[in-house]
Amino acid sequence: MHQSQHSSDHFGGELTVGLGLWYDSERLMLEGVYLDEVTAYRARKGWIEAFEANFLLEEKIDFRVRVVPNAQPGRFSVLCEFLTACGRYAFWRLTHHQAPEVQFILETAHLPAFSGIPETPVTFGSLEVRGHDDRPRPQQDADSQPEVWERIREICSAIMATTGSLLKGRPRR
Repeated sequence: MHQSQHSSDHFGGELTVGLGLWYDSERLMLEGVYLDEVTAYRARKGWIEAFEANFLLEEKIDFRVRVVPNAQPGRFSVLCEFLTACGRYAFWRLTHHQAPEVQFILETAHLPAFSGIPETPVTFGSLEVRGHDDRPRPQQDADSQPEVWERIREICSAIMATTGSLLKGRPRR
């Protein structure tokens, strides 16, 4: 997140910033600048879900998110204003790196979500993907070491759990 330099009056003015996610500490606002309106509305939806799920804020009470055409042609801004003390605390946490998982969600909310893993079974060396319970299984031979494969499964599970917690507020589309 970058701090913006605004060049207009306090109410209703446009911020002059580049693409990306910006914050304005004087007006307690976040701004995302995007190249098209669809992307801006996708980001708006992701921001609302992130604030509601991670900070337990209520839209139109604690914060307000709107999409407006930017001063530069072909660009759209998503503006988020924080209206209550709880909203201002969420803003403080974001701008002071106290909620990196929410910051990640806000910075990537404009990206379409992946639909999932391909359904075609794939084999890699001695691993056969999609066993009877959809977990990777070692091929049964004399050289297999069950404790090594168990450790690999534990590591993969930890990675999946961590990745899932980062994207917890982002629904699949």
